[in-house]
Formats: sequence, structure tokens, C-alpha cells
Amino acid sequence: MSKTRSSRSHSTWPAHARNAVTVLVSAVLLAGCGDSPEAMLESAKGYIAKDDLNAAVIQLKNALQEDGSLAEGRYLLGKINLEQGDMLGAVKEFERALQYGYANEKVTPLLARALLGSAEVDRVLKEFGATTLNDNKAQAELLGVLGDAHLAKADVQKARKAFESALELNPEDDLARVGLGRAKLFSGDAAGALAEAESVIARRADLAEAQVLLADVMMVQGNQEAAVAALKAAVKAKPDSVSHNFALVSLMLRQNDFEGAAIQLEAMKKIAPKHPSTRYVQAFLDFRNGRLPEARDEILEVVKNAPEFLPARLLAGSVLVRMNEHTQARPHLSMVVARAPRQTLARRLLAASHLATGEASRALEIIQPLLASPGQDAALAGLVGQIYLAMGDYERAEVFLARSAQGAPDDARARTRLGVARLAGGDVARAYADLEAASALDESSGQADLALILAHMRRGEFDRALDAQKVLEQKQPNSAQTYNLKGGILLAKRDVAGARLAFDKALELQPGFLAAAINLGRLDLAEKKPEVAKARFERIIKATPENVEAWLAYADLQSATGSDPKEVLTSLERAAAAGPGLLPPQLALIQHFLRVREPAKAMTIALQASTAHASDPRAIEALARAQMAAGETLQAIASLNKLSSFAPRSPGPLVLLSDAQRQGKDDSAAEQSLLKALALKPDLLEAQQRLFAIQASRGDRDAALQTAKTVQKQQPTVAAGYVLEGDVLVSSGRWAEAAAAYRKAMDRGKSGELVNKLHSALMRSSRKAEADKVMSDWLSSEPNDLVARGYMAERALGEKRYGDALQLFRAMNELSPGNALILNNLAWTAAAAKDGQALTYAEQALSAAPDNPVVLDTIGMIQVDAGQIEKGVANLERAVSLAPDIATLRLNLAKTYARLDRKADAKKMLQALLPKLEAGSPIQAEAAELLKTL
Repeated sequence: MSKTRSSRSHSTWPAHARNAVTVLVSAVLLAGCGDSPEAMLESAKGYIAKDDLNAAVIQLKNALQEDGSLAEGRYLLGKINLEQGDMLGAVKEFERALQYGYANEKVTPLLARALLGSAEVDRVLKEFGATTLNDNKAQAELLGVLGDAHLAKADVQKARKAFESALELNPEDDLARVGLGRAKLFSGDAAGALAEAESVIARRADLAEAQVLLADVMMVQGNQEAAVAALKAAVKAKPDSVSHNFALVSLMLRQNDFEGAAIQLEAMKKIAPKHPSTRYVQAFLDFRNGRLPEARDEILEVVKNAPEFLPARLLAGSVLVRMNEHTQARPHLSMVVARAPRQTLARRLLAASHLATGEASRALEIIQPLLASPGQDAALAGLVGQIYLAMGDYERAEVFLARSAQGAPDDARARTRLGVARLAGGDVARAYADLEAASALDESSGQADLALILAHMRRGEFDRALDAQKVLEQKQPNSAQTYNLKGGILLAKRDVAGARLAFDKALELQPGFLAAAINLGRLDLAEKKPEVAKARFERIIKATPENVEAWLAYADLQSATGSDPKEVLTSLERAAAAGPGLLPPQLALIQHFLRVREPAKAMTIALQASTAHASDPRAIEALARAQMAAGETLQAIASLNKLSSFAPRSPGPLVLLSDAQRQGKDDSAAEQSLLKALALKPDLLEAQQRLFAIQASRGDRDAALQTAKTVQKQQPTVAAGYVLEGDVLVSSGRWAEAAAAYRKAMDRGKSGELVNKLHSALMRSSRKAEADKVMSDWLSSEPNDLVARGYMAERALGEKRYGDALQLFRAMNELSPGNALILNNLAWTAAAAKDGQALTYAEQALSAAPDNPVVLDTIGMIQVDAGQIEKGVANLERAVSLAPDIATLRLNLAKTYARLDRKADAKKMLQALLPKLEAGSPIQAEAAELLKTL
């Protein structure tokens, strides 16, 4: 038999004739099972000499069934397994051959190669690194295997030394010379690698490994035609090698030789129809030919059977992004980016996916590493321009989009994006020229028309936007997005009926089109028809129960319409079940548990998510938030430091880190984190606001005022800087100046909270009439504002104007019926005003929030006053059990015990409470006074 890694001749008989002969031989062999094991072994050797390995295997297995200790039989069966690619079978037989005493020099090199073929690289180096065989050829072969193992570990120096030592022992070891050539190529010596390949091919043109090395050298030198020729020679030498066939078809695909690739694929199907490489090529060709469902099904099967095969992960991500299945695409793309950070296509697709779902900042973080590399192409520049455009940074957007247009002057999409950026930046004339030019280029895709529509909408030109939409409708009459956009234009024109028809048409064309369903849901909610909105999503879910994004959108709708948290949880759990292991459902579950104040459950899911998605910043951020909610401050800080390392140029993680540090009462560290964030983005408002809070809390009013002035200078049209200035002046008691600052803020952006601040400053400045007018004007213009009404109600309570407060809370309850906190305040106020509806309001609040300790405290106090002693005390005690750290709840329970002459219980409660209260505080004084009376 020839050497294990050399080529062998193949029969030229037709396949059906070979199969018939094999069946005949098998029958003869089975009929001769009465022969001795030794005779069957000799028969197998004869078949090996004739290159009939299938017949040899049958004879060897028959012999070993009779005598399992036949060492030579084990050795020969191991060699055939190795030749046929059954590495695990080869390892098993070689190990048994050694066990039964077969020659070490013959078995060891082949066992090492079989282990290497099984990806047992570390075992090869550990078990054979110091092995010395007496036969020079055997030792040279073993050293060649060790060289391959070192190359697999990217240790080129050790690999080269091993190959050179092998060639010193046996200069004719062609595989060692090929290995040396690979080591040279790996270290950048393409000329040296070429010399090694050519020297082997000159002696043995049929050595497939030498031809593969030659192909690799040709690829490095940019000679793709020569690389194809070399790979064809390798396939000819080893027609049954899936890896050589795959290398050839992959290169054909890169050369856009799809016809040749399809032919080669058929050859692969005959060799290994279910091999991951074969199915990968089929998926790629399906993808290229627009057969997306077929490509998706095929490539997901590849990923299932070969989860570490990164090209399959990349193709899976590409297919799913094209199908707008972003939730399913991202785990595949994230894995590629984590394992191969320099894989530019994976980064682009992952960034584009986040951009498509409105996460522009995350998209920028992902694409950032590519911006540092020279030679950015037009496609990358266009993507970056779109990201900046979505972030509202029109200046940078135009720079990148102009670069994209220059790189691809006839690319309609590039011209379109540039036009949108110029329009957003105010250059109207040039923008419309670019968009019109793009529309002339782009006859079918509608990109230019879409940009024109958006441009008109941004300028409030809704009739012109509708005219442009009609052009798009002619080009894409069957696109759900076309009608969804039409609905948006009609909504802007306040044509609600027309918008609803357009959204319905989008859903008719694509029943699972969530964007249209969400838009219709918003119309339903505005018309007080939440059940209609829910029913629509339920139909989508019924039709596509595995639609993760539909379940998540349904859960959002349930939450927005005040559904029972248990129902929301059920929907989120269905989303997680529909997409096992996907991060978005896990993130939604974490957010849900944080919202309902169950941080322990949030932590459990966050830990699972961060383990499964260790390289995804969203998982680490969710873990940090859960840790903060659970009071695990040190662990949260560690998680956020890790998050910062993922995106060192992003200020967001540093802002979160400052929150955790403040929670841990380390304001100094928090301030440093914020300063680092501001060094990355000097006008980051959320960082400036937090920095201001730290400066104000330590009494450094000058620094706080300077921060406020910086915000004003950087963002002169935004209210925030003037609000901060007003807050500093309030802390100094400079009420009139604070009111002036708040006035300036009001000129830049009104809100209920800002109206409250201005009203308070004016009142403290003894300008009541002016304050009343500010509030009256605001409530007239914003009759549904709850923030300002709540503020006025609290002021009335503070001044013991219970009738006024009751009127305000009743108005708020009408605006937001079923709101537990409003009902609770209404109940408390009604009780203070001696209104007979107090208990009714309290019962309604408890029905809306049965586990809210504040609500339980309110109804308990009212029940005791109403003579429902047992119920009232039970609710007060339950309130304390749910929130033992809220001092007012404990004091109310103590006061009730004292009132009911349960002095021992009251005394015990107060004695436990007092040490926890701040000395000199009003509540401490009240508790101490009550204790004296017991």
C-alpha cells in the first residue's frame, strides 16, 4: 500500500458497475467466513494491493471478529480508516495495534496523524513531543506531524524547526517539505514557500498536499487562475477529499465562476452529500440566486452540525439579515466578530443590522475598528454615513456619504444617501439635485424615491412626499414597506382613515409585517381600542408562533395597555421558547423582572445571558443593571469595567459605571468615570447632568455652575443647560435669578417638570400672580399633563388645602384611570379631607397593585379609621413585611399598635426602628416621642 497521505489510483468503471462488483465481492467474502483469521488477513492484503479498500475492510473486520488481538489487522484497518478520513476509527485501531504489540515505529507516526486529524492538537504535542523512534523515516514522519501541530497552534518557529529536522533525517519526505513550505508562507516568505511546492511537484505532481500549497502561494501573489489550476490538480489527485473540493469551489465562488462552482458542488454531493462543506456551498449558491428560504434552511442545518464553522455562521448571518430576521442573525454575526475580530463583512453586517433596528450608537461601536484601517471602500463609507445620519450628526454623515459617492459615482444608493445628508444639513438645492440624479439611476430598487419621500416629509412637504410615494408605489406595488410609508405620510397629513387603509394594505401583502401592525396598534390605542390591537398581534402570532419579534412586540403592547405582569411574562417566555438562546428575549425578560422589582430573577437570567453571549455588550450591560438593582454594587462595577473594555471609545459604559460607583458611595471614582466619558464625547448631556449632580451634592456650586455654562455653550438651543443653572441658583437661595434661568429654559423646550421648577422659584420670589399664570397657561395648553397637576396637588397637601388637592387628584384619575399611585394619593387625600370615598379609592388602588407596600399602608390606615381593625392591621403588617426598610411604614404600624393599646408590639417596633433613623430628623423625633408615651 502507498504512503498514508499519498494519492492512489481510482477505477475508471462507471459507478453502477463498481457498486455491483462491490456487492458481489461482499457476498463472496461473507461466504468465505469459515477461513482462519490469518487467511482473511492475507486476503485483505491482496485487496489492498489491488487498491480495493472496501473489500479489504470487510476481510479485516471478519478477521478481527474471529481474533480481536490480531495486531497487524488492527494496524491495516487503522491505515484504511486514516486514508478514508475516519480519524476516530483510525485512532481506535492504531491504539489497539500498539496494545497488541505491533511495531511502534510503524504505528506511532500514523496514530499521531490520526489524532491531529481529530483536532487533538494538544494531545499530539504532549504525548509525542519528546518521542524518539529508532527508524529515521518513521521519526521524520512523526516530526512532520509535530510540525503540523505547531502550525495549528500558530507557533511557526517550532513548526519550522520540526519540519527541518524531519528533512535532515529523510530528505525525500515530501509531506515534511510541504509542511516547511506552509511554515514559510505563514511567516510571509511566499517565494520560499513557492520553491518548496515546486520542488515537490517536480517529483510528485500527484501529491495533493503540494498542489494545495501551490494554490495558497498563488493566492497570496494574486494569481487566482494559477491557484484554481493547482486546486484542480489537488482534486484530481484526491477526488474524494472534501477539503480539497471545498477549497476549489470556494475559490470559484470568489471569482464569480458560479457555473464552475455548481459543477464542483455536484461532485461534492457525490462524495459527501451531507458534509457541512457541501451543504455550505449549496446554501451559498441559493443565497446568491435569491433563494433565501432555501439558503436559510440549508445553512442553519450546517450551523447545527458544525457550530464552530465560522464561514457558515457568517453566511447564516448574511441570509438572515437579508430576510430582515435581525434577532436570529445577530448571534451568528456576533460569534464571527468575537472569534475573528478582523472579519470586516461580519462587522458590517452586524452594524447594518443594528442600524436597521434603530440602534445607531451600537452600530457605530461595532463598525469603529474598521474606521482606523486605511483604504476604506465606498460601501463601508456609505454605511458609516448612514449611521451618522441616524445619529443626527449631519456634518460627519455628509463627509462619509460624499466619500461613498466619489468611490462609486454611478451607485444610486450612494447618491441617494448623500442627498439625504445634505438636505438634513441644510444644503437643499444640492440635496435635491443629488436625489433626482439618483432617481434617474435607480429604476427599480426605489432607494432614491424613498430618500426623496423622507426629504419632503422632513421639510413638512407632505403633498410632495405623497406624490413621490406614488412613484415608488408604481415601482414596488407589492412591497409592504411601500404602503407602510404611505400610511406614515397620511398620518402626518392627519388623514387617519387613509393611513389605516395603507397600513392594512401592508399587512395584506405581508401578514407578518410587524411595522404596519405596530402602527395600526398605535391608532387603536389612540382610539381607546386596546383589544383590537391585541387581537391583531394574536392573529400574527397564531400564524407564526415561532416569530420571536412578534411575541416581543405583543409583550410591549400588553405592558403599554396595563396587562397583568403575569400575562406579559408569559409572552416574554414564549418569545424565549421560540428563540432558545437568543439574546433579545433574555434582555426583555431581564427588563421585565427589573420593572416589577424582582432583581433576583433578573440576575438569574442575566448571568445565563452573559455566559452564553460573553462577547455581546448588551448581555454584560443587562447583567450590570441587574446587579445594581440587586445591590451587588462591586459585581456591577466589575461587569461595567468589562463592558468598557469591549468598547473603549464609547462613553456609554463609563456613564453606567459612574452610576454603580455612586451607588457604592464612591463619588470620587464616579466623577473620574464621567470625566473620562466626557473626554470621549465632550457634549454628552447625560454625563454632564450626572457630573453636575455630584458637584452639587458636595456643595461645589462654582463647579456645578461651570458645568451648566458648558452645556449652554455646547448646546445653546437646548433647555438642559439653563435648567442646570436654575438648579444651582435654587440651591443658593437665589430664587429670582433661578426663575430667570428657568424662563430661558422654557424658551427652548417646555415640559411639565420645568413648569413646576419655574412655578416654585416664582412663588419663593413672592411673585404668586406670575407663578399662577405660568401654571394656568401650561395646563390650558397641556390639559392631559399629569406631572404639573401632581406637583400642584402635592403643594396643596403641603399647605393642608385638602379640598384643592382632592380635586386635582380626581382630575388626574380621570386622565389616567386605574393608575395605582394616583389612586393611592387620591385615597390618602380623601381620608385627610374626611371624604367618604376614601376607602373606595384605596380598594381600587389595592386591586391595581395588590403587592405595593405603600398602597397596603394607605388602605390599612383607612381601614383602621373605618373600624375594620383586623383587615387594617393585616394590611399594615403585610406592608412592613414587603418593605421592611421603609421607615414610615414601620412608624405607621407602631402608631396603630399604640392606638389599639397593643403597647408591647408598638414598643418592640419602635425600639427596632429608632437605631436606623437619622438623629434629629423629623421622623426620628416623632418615633422617639411616641416611645416615651408607651
